[in-house]
Amino acid sequence: MLRRHFLSLASAVAIMTSLPFAAIAATPKDQLVIATNMSSMRGLDPHELNQLEAAEVVANLYERLIVLPADKINEPQPGLAESWTISDDGKTFTFKIRSGVTFHSGNALTAKDVEWSLRRLVKLGLAPSTDLRQWGFSADNVDSLIRATDEQTLVVETPEVWNADLILLSLASFSTSVLDSAFLADKAKDGDMGREFLQTADAGSGPYSLRTWRANETLIAEAYADYWQGAPAMRRVILRHMPESSAQRLQIEAGDMDVATRLSSTDLSALETGGKVDIQKTPGFGFYYVALNQKDEILSNPKVREAFRYLIDYDGLSKTVMKYYGTQQQSIIPAGLPGAITDNPYTLDIDKAKQLLTEAGYPDGFSKVYFATPVTPEYEVAQTLQANAAKAGIKLDLQGGDHIGKFRERAFEIFSARSGERLPDPHSVLASYATNANNADEAKLTGLLAWRSAWDVPKEIQDMVLAAAHETDKAKRADLYTQINKAYLASSPALVTSFQRTDAKAVRKEVKGYTGHSTWLTRWDTVTKGE
Repeated sequence: MLRRHFLSLASAVAIMTSLPFAAIAATPKDQLVIATNMSSMRGLDPHELNQLEAAEVVANLYERLIVLPADKINEPQPGLAESWTISDDGKTFTFKIRSGVTFHSGNALTAKDVEWSLRRLVKLGLAPSTDLRQWGFSADNVDSLIRATDEQTLVVETPEVWNADLILLSLASFSTSVLDSAFLADKAKDGDMGREFLQTADAGSGPYSLRTWRANETLIAEAYADYWQGAPAMRRVILRHMPESSAQRLQIEAGDMDVATRLSSTDLSALETGGKVDIQKTPGFGFYYVALNQKDEILSNPKVREAFRYLIDYDGLSKTVMKYYGTQQQSIIPAGLPGAITDNPYTLDIDKAKQLLTEAGYPDGFSKVYFATPVTPEYEVAQTLQANAAKAGIKLDLQGGDHIGKFRERAFEIFSARSGERLPDPHSVLASYATNANNADEAKLTGLLAWRSAWDVPKEIQDMVLAAAHETDKAKRADLYTQINKAYLASSPALVTSFQRTDAKAVRKEVKGYTGHSTWLTRWDTVTKGE
């Protein structure tokens, strides 16, 4: 029966996707259609991916122990764990796993599945594993520290005492999604624990199950009728690959799309005044950054790093391409979190940049290859930096493309993109931007932006970051973060931050309950459609 359903659906999709967009009628009342850019969606394994669009899909295919409501992002709520306790010494977390939850396969979800999933995350050791590895979990100790004591009880023991909120917030991240271990038992290839299989399939218990995904074309998810919180109102969610902003704008205006993403600021502004859509601006816990490879003799000069601070047109970008996508923020702790400061001391100043370059020994400038992600608004920001750098004598060979792999391998000179740290706590950002315990190539700390940039972060900053993560007193913790924030800015870091990210989406007014989430966990099962 399942196969007949799949074939029928596949046929319907083939017919639908072969039609020109103009022929598609307004979206059905029980379906949600989202226009998106799939070019950076490499797969759907929650223990591997680290990207916004794919994370939203995974957030609906899988469930996690802890839930962070979009409107109460700092208040962990029960998810698959209906309750939990923390030992007096702060090291042992005991979770009672909810009964009556089933995976899409029909298998019952138990603590054993949670145990296997969290161990898998750590053992795979890919970028998302940082969410657990940063607390001392490793392939060597995870089997003894994360264990199911019976079908409904999971024990998570941390090697050290950390602020308890950090552990709970980590267990709400999409990276800690729970997988169907029995279903995946025969899907492994060469010890990959089902990694290849999960690139284009799901093994979750979320409100939606994956029915089909054609890379850079279409993804379809079907409502899971036996979802433990009840079947969703939208029986189907369709994601269409549509990288062109103008095409998205036309389709959402015509009613052929319900949600549009990655639109240009010009199109967002036009839609906002058109009256048919609402523009959501969801604050994120990441930044737009320029990474300067510290293996490069020129770029490792502190005065050169400082010069780049004066080559960004903060005010001009704020009024144009960043109007919907970011707020000016040059320090490292996101606004609204403990230790955040409002100081933005840098402005576009070509003469100041030239002066710093001369002091660094490069009065005539230099040439470098500049990798940038070719999507809105990253590429527009990169183009303005290229133009301003040229005025200061720096020739940047701007190359758009999917260069994230080269960045992770440190095989770049200059790279820019935006980060999306997922924990609503300063430590999430600082762990990536301001810690690098081992700067050697063989350390392969690929989850850390500081390591990718080969930046040997000053020891006093790293020590303060760790101290704040261990601190349980809120006032002392906030004071430490303020100190870190100021010290980081003064260090002329290899990661030049300019704007705190905002994720902007256009949503048709009849769509209710589609709410952007700061940690990328936007849900579809809350969506309904009115008139």
